[in-house]
Amino acid sequence: MALLQLSLSTLLLLQILLQLLDGAEPQNMNCPAYGGVPGTPGHNGLPGRDGRDGKDGEYGPKGEKGDPGVSVEGPSGKAGPHGPPGAKGERGGTGPPGSSGIESVIESLNSEMQRLNAKIAVIEKAASFSYFRKVGQKYYFADGIVATFQNGLKLCKDVGGTIVLPRDEVENQALLKVLVASGISAKKPFIGITDREIEGQFVDTAGKLLTYTVWRTGQPDNYKGIQHCGVIDHSGFWDDGNCDDLRPIICETYM
Repeated sequence: MALLQLSLSTLLLLQILLQLLDGAEPQNMNCPAYGGVPGTPGHNGLPGRDGRDGKDGEYGPKGEKGDPGVSVEGPSGKAGPHGPPGAKGERGGTGPPGSSGIESVIESLNSEMQRLNAKIAVIEKAASFSYFRKVGQKYYFADGIVATFQNGLKLCKDVGGTIVLPRDEVENQALLKVLVASGISAKKPFIGITDREIEGQFVDTAGKLLTYTVWRTGQPDNYKGIQHCGVIDHSGFWDDGNCDDLRPIICETYM
């Protein structure tokens, strides 16, 4: 009992002290009439230290579905590996018909017309010569003109041909008839062969080796070292002569 009274007295003194510190007037703290009866509740004490965090509580109920977000396409990813080839597709339908090719036909006809016109022009020039003879696909023509071998080449080129050169026996005999008919066989006209590049190796005016020759026995002999162009005599045999001599020129052209 004495201990309880001491405790109550101590509490009253602490309360009075706290009120003095706060500047408040001390309250009338008369003890009750009877010992052991609880007194008036005192002021709240100072707040204690923060306690430790408690355990996580239970999950609450699921919320309502939110509004749909904005649709934004993300960046393309890396290309994956090629897959196996697919099955062969069905054959496609027939396409529209192509052009009739009439333009190509017209172009071909125009080209042929130009070629024919060029041939006609050559024939007209050749026909104007005094002597004109058709031999197979060739035409021989002459007009009694004499010139050097080089000038003869130019003369024949100007009318669309070259100096005459028989390629076989038929052409050689046809040329001989022209010589006889024109009266120039004794003058040994030039034929289109020369060995001016390589001595003893006669070639035609295009530089090609000869496939047909009818040389007179012992010819060509390059007499005095100045005979490098071919000629034909009254018998149809060939000889070599001086390229700078003035001799009859006979031209030929292909049709």
